[in-house]
Amino acid sequence: MHHKLEDLMRKMGAFIADNPLKVIVVVLILLAFPLSHVPQIKMDTSTEGFMHDDDPVLLEYNAFRAQFGRDERVVIALKSDDIFTLKFLETLKSMHEEIESNVPFVDDITSLYNVRNTRGDEDKLITDDLLEPFPTTQEEVDAIKQRALESHFYKDLFISTDGKMTTIIIETDAYSHEGEKKVSDVDAFDEGFGDEAETETGIQEEKGQKRAFLTDKENTQLVAAVLVIADKYKQEGIEIYVAGSPSVNHALKSQMQADMQKFMRITFLIILVFLFVMFRRASAVFYPLIVIILSLLATVGTMAWSGVAFKLPTQIVPSLLLAVSIGATVHILSIFFDKFNTIGDKKEALKYTLGHSGLAIAMTSITTAIGVGSFSGSQVAPISDLGLFASLGVMISLFLTLTLLPALLSITKLKQKVKTQPGWLDMFMKRLSVIPIKHYKSIILFSMILVVVALLTATKIELSHNPLKWFQPDSYDRISTEVIDEKLNGSVTIELIIDTKKENGWNDPVRLKKLNTLSSEMEQYVDNYTHIGKVVSLATIVNETNRALHENKEEYYTIPENADLVSQELLLFENSGSDDLEDVVDSQFSKARISIKLPWTDAVRATEVLGYVKDVATKTFPDDTVLTTGMIPLLINTFSHAVSSSVISYFIAFVGITFMMILILGSVRIGLISMIPNLAPIILGLLLMYYAHIPLDMFTLLIGSIAIGLAVDDTIHFLHNFRRYYLESGDSAKAIEQTFFTTGKAMVITTIVLSLGFYAYMFANMISVQNFGLLTGSVIILALLADLLLAPALMIVVAKRGWIK
Repeated sequence: MHHKLEDLMRKMGAFIADNPLKVIVVVLILLAFPLSHVPQIKMDTSTEGFMHDDDPVLLEYNAFRAQFGRDERVVIALKSDDIFTLKFLETLKSMHEEIESNVPFVDDITSLYNVRNTRGDEDKLITDDLLEPFPTTQEEVDAIKQRALESHFYKDLFISTDGKMTTIIIETDAYSHEGEKKVSDVDAFDEGFGDEAETETGIQEEKGQKRAFLTDKENTQLVAAVLVIADKYKQEGIEIYVAGSPSVNHALKSQMQADMQKFMRITFLIILVFLFVMFRRASAVFYPLIVIILSLLATVGTMAWSGVAFKLPTQIVPSLLLAVSIGATVHILSIFFDKFNTIGDKKEALKYTLGHSGLAIAMTSITTAIGVGSFSGSQVAPISDLGLFASLGVMISLFLTLTLLPALLSITKLKQKVKTQPGWLDMFMKRLSVIPIKHYKSIILFSMILVVVALLTATKIELSHNPLKWFQPDSYDRISTEVIDEKLNGSVTIELIIDTKKENGWNDPVRLKKLNTLSSEMEQYVDNYTHIGKVVSLATIVNETNRALHENKEEYYTIPENADLVSQELLLFENSGSDDLEDVVDSQFSKARISIKLPWTDAVRATEVLGYVKDVATKTFPDDTVLTTGMIPLLINTFSHAVSSSVISYFIAFVGITFMMILILGSVRIGLISMIPNLAPIILGLLLMYYAHIPLDMFTLLIGSIAIGLAVDDTIHFLHNFRRYYLESGDSAKAIEQTFFTTGKAMVITTIVLSLGFYAYMFANMISVQNFGLLTGSVIILALLADLLLAPALMIVVAKRGWIK
């Protein structure tokens, strides 16, 4: 079977050598469609982008956003010792108004300038803005200061406990404005309450079409506009911090893109230089590059055509394709030029090259595609995309390596460079081949000890999903979030929805009192990693209104005793001009929203606080439907899915690759043994993670997919050729030496090129990208060591047992 396939590859080489231009034209015609779609590719770093459209957690979140608006807020914090002075309040006012008129997609802006100020005046309830009318004397400002610092509602939301930090909170539109034909400023009060809302906002849309939520692109525009205004006021000497998940996501996206683009260029440069040093031929430099670039663009074009956006995890697709394409093209070039320099006949050299390595390259690519493709079943949408499109890219790269590359070599004028003496690499390989032959027992023993140690330390690697920690400690976005978290007790929320399933269910004083107690109890919560900073709910408004209607006396900051009184007070509040009720309860008074503010927390660490919130709310309201949603539950859901589905993916990859190895090597025993050098580098990568204090996060989870792809490539090339030479000579030592001289050289060149390319990522700005570079580069080197030391050592044992047939 092997011989038949190798003959077929040889014939293919002859056909391409005879018809190179036809082959090139056909390849370009096939690539034209995907390449034409490349400009349409989109970026998406939103948290909800990590989920499939039918994910129950996402559906709950979408229902919440449709009802209450978007929970992700941009928080601008201004730090000053003189907040309560006329000068500062005037600056706050002008900044507030500038944001209002210049920042797009804003639903609501709240700061001390316009925050509700609920108070009673005799028997009247007044809810006006805090700075209305705007103060003109310091005495008026002092009165405002007293009111602000005494307010339960403002504390940790609009003013810090020490009165030295104040915020402007921007609530963004829930819905996207893309494709709108007409927009009017009709009251947004009803937005999200059924179909009437859509006609009221003046948006013409086709029947049956769902309104899209605010897009990643719109979020970027919004945050960029906020940052421009913040920078302007910073230059005036005001200490300003910008945080909140829209802002962190925007920073992640821009820094990630900048890093990835910069280092793809550096990696390309390293590859260019190194290929030239190795082969001293321009064709050996540019042809692999053409294959890589076309594979990459065809994959990105297919993603764009199928409407899949580039997300954070899918950013490793270019790196993966780079790694796989380089491996395959270097093997072709290394064997081809060795043969061509010996015989001087291009056609014969091409026939020999495809016959010698074509089948192994095809097998390695298919196996890599199976390994990476196992991720396509992931519950995390971008990881699923990664599995699907990376495996497609690997197959495109294989197709181009076996067709376009030989065709390009065929039409290029090449000079035969006759070797008078062995090169430095030949000498190195000759010396290296002796080590596994002489010390095979020690190598196997040492490898076993290392793997056992690595597996023991792997249990101590910490799980983490904290995008904030991907920024450098001195990054503005990270500092902003940490400062706001410290001074104002949090910048993100867990949203708790309690549905009574009956109209006016929340007019019930008993239920409101329970909510009041629950809020106070939750505000006391502290665990080892985080704490709850503030709880805002309907109870806050009822307490405030009740106090205002009792001559603003603090002892009346409670829930009234009977339902009629609650209804009257809520009606008075609604009629007083404030629209804040719609943020905490639906129009039927059946569903209440409780916003629980807490510091930005690692998703793995936040499971404890989320569990507590669910638990205590369910116990307090056993007869009502309790639902948690918002930023933190979304992050937790994403990461737990990522871990569980990655474990399954790796298992599928392992089974699929083992099956392929058995098929390629024609023996169950050798196929199973060959998995040892495949898995060893990944297991040793875990040891490196432990010692380098790298957590297992969304990025490091995926490095295994690249590692599997590359380790398998080298193993197949090595064992495929070893088996061929061993069956010719029956001498395992001679077979190892021959394999080192042919495939071994290509493996060393590939490894040096790729590890240098990936190590370049260690100079990136983002910590996650640095870790990615360090681990991938190291695992590539470990994979080479496993295939040049452990694999031959195992083959000597296998040959002695007489298992190779």
